This record gives sequence, structure tokens and C-alpha cells, in this order.
Amino acid sequence: MQTVGFIGCGNMGSAIIQGISKTQSFKVAGYDHNAYKLEKLQKECNLSICQNEEELVKLSDIIVLAVKPYTVQDLVNKISLYLNKEKILCSIAAGISLETIKQASSSICPVAIAMPNTPAMVGEACTALCFDDIMLNINQKNLIQKIFDAVGTTVILPETSFPEFSALIGSGPAFVFYMLEAMLESAIRLGFRYDDAKKLLDQLFVGSARLAQEQTEVDHARLRLNVCSPKGTTIVGMNTLDKNAVRGAIIEAILATYDRNLELIKKNN
Repeated sequence: MQTVGFIGCGNMGSAIIQGISKTQSFKVAGYDHNAYKLEKLQKECNLSICQNEEELVKLSDIIVLAVKPYTVQDLVNKISLYLNKEKILCSIAAGISLETIKQASSSICPVAIAMPNTPAMVGEACTALCFDDIMLNINQKNLIQKIFDAVGTTVILPETSFPEFSALIGSGPAFVFYMLEAMLESAIRLGFRYDDAKKLLDQLFVGSARLAQEQTEVDHARLRLNVCSPKGTTIVGMNTLDKNAVRGAIIEAILATYDRNLELIKKNN
């Protein structure tokens, strides 16, 4: 059984560790400055705790870099002495290019890039996987995909599409929570208790997403119009959203996020 080692066991690293440990397909190892997190993961996921990056790299077949983007280049330089062509590096650090990691590691091993979003914490992530590195063979690609399938849905994209994915899907949960927050405030103004409103609205979003997933032959516009009766109440609400250019504001927010992604990528590489 192969070992997946995590350098960085914060929220995202921990979420992926918990997901793959449930599959019982891999052993897991971790190194982090936070001893409490490591001990917790050891109890919950049978994590092998490593005392430093060197020990983790030597122990692991697949090394997941789950650290802050600005630390990646120095980290890869540091661990490159312990890498070989049989190991796989997989970075989940946003905005760090494949070329940057390949150069820092002297191209000694294959490299994959993954971009999961925060619903990985409940096993419902959307993750983009980049397999552009020609050193990756089919078995290695399958291993990486199996890791991230354990925390949600995966899609294979070229690295050139990652800024778009980041703006739409990586940042997407924030936009969803923003809408939830606004609807929660309106619910309280309508007289709902906070706990009841939150419970109902969380289920509203879960149920609506499930409906869209199940009725694949029906587009979002039709699903929306199915709720709008002629001369009814919902269509008046929809007209109010259009009057206030909410659709345009959402599109502009995503495009602005995309522009900022490009700026950060240029800065970090």
C-alpha cells in the first residue's frame, strides 16, 4: 500500500487526509508545525507523524504540498535532495505554476497540480487536476485522481485553465455563502428565528443543487422558470433582481476575481 505524505496539515490538508483514510487505499503521513493537529489526525486517521520534511519525503510515495503559496519554492528546493523519479509531487498551493515546481525540484520527479475548493472539508469538493507534466504516467495520474476523488468531484484541466477554475469554483463557495448570508438577513426581517432560518436556507441550497444534478436534461434557466408562475410572486422577485442588475454584478465579481488571479500568478512565479 502506497503512502501519501502531507507537508502542511491545515484545513485543506486535513480534509484530504480524512477523505483518503476512509478509502483505506493509502497509508497517510504528515508533517506540520501544529502538533495538536497531527495528534488528532493520528487518532482519527492512523496518520504517521513525521518530525520534519526530510523524514516525510523519505517515507512517502506521493508528497502533497499543502502549504502557503509563498513558501512552495523554498520548500521544494529544500526537499529536492530526497526526491527521486519514483516519487510524485502534488501541489495544492494556489497560483504556483508547474514550471516553478519543476525548476525548484530540478525535474527529478513527476509533478501534478491540484486545486480543491473548501467543500473538501465535508467530502464535497470540486477539484481541478493538472497532468501536464510529461513525466507522469497513466498509473500515477490514476493515483492522484483517486486521492482527490475521495473528497468530491474531480476534473482534469490543462494548467492554462486553472485561473478560470479558481475564479469560478475555487472562489465560488464565498459567493454562495454571500447569497446565503443575504437571504438569512431577509429571513430574519420576515420574522424567522436565526436557527430556523439557517437550517431552512442551508437545505434550500442543498436541495436546489441536488435538483439541478438529478435533472441533467433541464438547464438552470428552465429550473428557475419552473418556480415562476404566470402573474405569481416569484417572477416579481426575479424582476427585482434583474432591475438591480444582480446577474451582472455576479458576472463582474467572477471576472474581477479572475483578473486578480492572473495578477497573483504573475507575482508568485
